[in-house]
Amino acid sequence: MNEVVAYKNSDGTYSDINSEGSSPIKKLSEDALNIMRHDMAHIMAEAVISLFPNTKPTIGPFIKNGFYYDFDIERNLNEEDIAKIENKMKEILNQTRNFHKKSITKNEALELFRDNKYKLELINSIEDAELTIYEQENFIDLCKGPHHLSTKEYQPHFKIINISGAYWRGISTNKMLQRIYATAWFSKKELDVHIKNIDEAKERNHRRLGMDMSLFLLTEFSAGNVFWKANGLTLYRNITNYIREEQRKLNYFEVKTPELVSNELWVKSGHWDNFKENMFTIESDNKTFALKPMNCPCHIVLFNSELITYKDLPLRYSEFGKCHRYEPSGALNGLFRVRGFTMDDAHIFCTEDQIYEVCNETANLIEKIYKEFGFTKVKYNISTRPEKSIGSDEDWENAETQLKKVLTDSNKLFNILEGEGAFYGPKIEFTLEDSLGREWQCGTIQIDFNLPSRLGAKYKDRNDDNKTPIMIHRALIGSLERFIAIILENTNGWLPLFITPVQLAILPISEKFTDYCNDLNKKINHKVRSIVDQSDNKLGYKIRTSVTKKIPYTLVIGEKEIESGNFTLRDKSGENQKIESIDSLIDFFNA
Repeated sequence: MNEVVAYKNSDGTYSDINSEGSSPIKKLSEDALNIMRHDMAHIMAEAVISLFPNTKPTIGPFIKNGFYYDFDIERNLNEEDIAKIENKMKEILNQTRNFHKKSITKNEALELFRDNKYKLELINSIEDAELTIYEQENFIDLCKGPHHLSTKEYQPHFKIINISGAYWRGISTNKMLQRIYATAWFSKKELDVHIKNIDEAKERNHRRLGMDMSLFLLTEFSAGNVFWKANGLTLYRNITNYIREEQRKLNYFEVKTPELVSNELWVKSGHWDNFKENMFTIESDNKTFALKPMNCPCHIVLFNSELITYKDLPLRYSEFGKCHRYEPSGALNGLFRVRGFTMDDAHIFCTEDQIYEVCNETANLIEKIYKEFGFTKVKYNISTRPEKSIGSDEDWENAETQLKKVLTDSNKLFNILEGEGAFYGPKIEFTLEDSLGREWQCGTIQIDFNLPSRLGAKYKDRNDDNKTPIMIHRALIGSLERFIAIILENTNGWLPLFITPVQLAILPISEKFTDYCNDLNKKINHKVRSIVDQSDNKLGYKIRTSVTKKIPYTLVIGEKEIESGNFTLRDKSGENQKIESIDSLIDFFNA
């Protein structure tokens, strides 16, 4: 049996076993796991067609931790169908399947898939005269590959996770297909761990936590926009105030720009031509306005309003800017995917010589903030120059060198994503790993050679000549809404004390102690975010309620506490701590 199953190319794609000059992919490696999942997508397609003969298969790629396949099926699938598909897949695997690659002409492909309009559309969109298919018993698919030679080369452990709707090619005007998601691993242990994490993720769903903790509301009255409740707004402000203070230490100037901006600016910036379909527009006073989808052009407007010299650089503008982008209703997903969101945005104007200084400072800030919020596992990618780009070779080489130096100087391991930078500059991407092993791309440091020149940004150099600054786009956490969802699920709602909306629940044993509790609350709530549970419920129920609301500390007040002036502070784990005075109670929370 071959130890090498395929090859990995420099751009991260995979090639067939017969390819030459690429990095070999060893059996049972992480890359081999992706290829096995691609195999399993084809096995799934064979199983579905066997059970539902009139089905039209469309596409079925591997994804992180699994794979999916989109089908046009005559009826909606149910739980019984999932079990049938899984059993059929097991039956196919027991028979063994060999994957045979074959090159065919475009005309041959059109004839082969003549009864599948989806495959025909894909074939007609491909410019190559020669295409490839993979054949296995009872199933043929249009596919670049690669695949293992045979399912004999591994023992897959898999499970169908769910079925959801998916528009053909992601376009909302196209037909809704049925997408079957599944996961597959080389060992049962890995599968069991992954299934456990999925179950845990369901328990940690930020929408449920948002309801339990009374944080936010999502309604059809404003789809894709958030109604922040008092607790949610407190959380929102605690996060922004913390970031604001850290930025202040680094000489950022916080600004605020309008949400509604004339399309004249978006035309000049180039966003009107490239991003118009994602913008909300309005006509007023015979002019067209748009809700801003990003803050960058507005910050250049501010830059251009003043006389800037080299002495002012680097100049750091920050903004918690409210942005709006049109997302199809089917793509909306709690706080993860919204239409109205807040960017923790900043744009730093600097000279070429200052790129390293600025990017290094920013990377350190990002790292510090992630640690404060409990994220210690971070991955780094550098996206380099794409085929279509602006700027000189020298500019790109210098910028990419500086970004690499930022990470190497701090002993960070990173991946190079060749050709995946924006047309206007390279970037560093920061990806967080949460407590369930899920990855979230949040922070970015993006160098921009384009927008300052396009919008006429200038500063005076040492010779009093006009020069175009380098613009560095920077996001620490990205969308604030999305980050709140991430941190809620990462902590299961037990947020870091410094940002949690309610730090302390004061619980009177009975109604006769309520007045004392309210007086105590008045004395401390200027320093401690505290509430009094004034309900008629029994103490045990009050404690359970505070746990449901993820309040980290509770204070039970009865006759003994009032007479002694001493309190017993109970934390979320049930451990108690003696508090001897109101002042020491305040000191505890401010420590």
